[in-house]
Amino acid sequence: MSQNTTTNTGIILNNFDSVYLDFDGTITKTDTVNAFFKKFALPQWTDIESDWVNGKIDSKTCMQMQLDLIKNLTEEKLYNFLDSIEIQDGFREFCALMIQNNKKITILSDGFDFFISYILKKEGLEYIPLYSNHLEIFKKNISLTFKLTFPNKDKNCSLSLGTCKCSYVQKDIQAGKNFIYAGDGLSDRCIASKSIMLFAKNSLKKHCIENNIRFTEFENFFQISECLLQERDAINAKIGTKNTI
Repeated sequence: MSQNTTTNTGIILNNFDSVYLDFDGTITKTDTVNAFFKKFALPQWTDIESDWVNGKIDSKTCMQMQLDLIKNLTEEKLYNFLDSIEIQDGFREFCALMIQNNKKITILSDGFDFFISYILKKEGLEYIPLYSNHLEIFKKNISLTFKLTFPNKDKNCSLSLGTCKCSYVQKDIQAGKNFIYAGDGLSDRCIASKSIMLFAKNSLKKHCIENNIRFTEFENFFQISECLLQERDAINAKIGTKNTI
């Protein structure tokens, strides 16, 4: 990529100040939390998940109930699981591009900080600021138990999330700063309509189509980087409620 490409005022890259990203299923190839419960929790975790999706319980209650269904998990099995989680293709290159162009990257997640911090560190990406739910792990004999707390909750959160993502972008909105967002799930629905440019997939994509929210579909971060380096006029012609890259 040539230097004059990133300094051209017509390039989308020059029209936003910050980058906010979901983690599970967005930065990672799989939803880390769901994969964790699928592998280690008692089968009832799916019923609890359905209650959350259908609005019967909030995400905070959902995740703690699911964590309580984890039995006889050892440290070795936990770390083997976390070591198996892969980040999405092109994410390192995307981060390098953002840093090169003085864009601040922040992860906003309704998942577990312990998992995210571990995965970022093993990938050499621990410099990325993170806001998520706080997971404490206790060891009794050889088995692990879990306690979840919510340092980033907001009583006014429209989705009753453990980590209210919208509250973190209010300062940018009030300062007149633009940001982009990439996400894939239920916890991304509120913030989705607030970004200058939204990248969506999975259930977030479906939500955007149903609610006429403009987005660009993505599968990996190579596609996002490529999109951000296009001319603004060209991308405006492409973005729509059902657009794909």
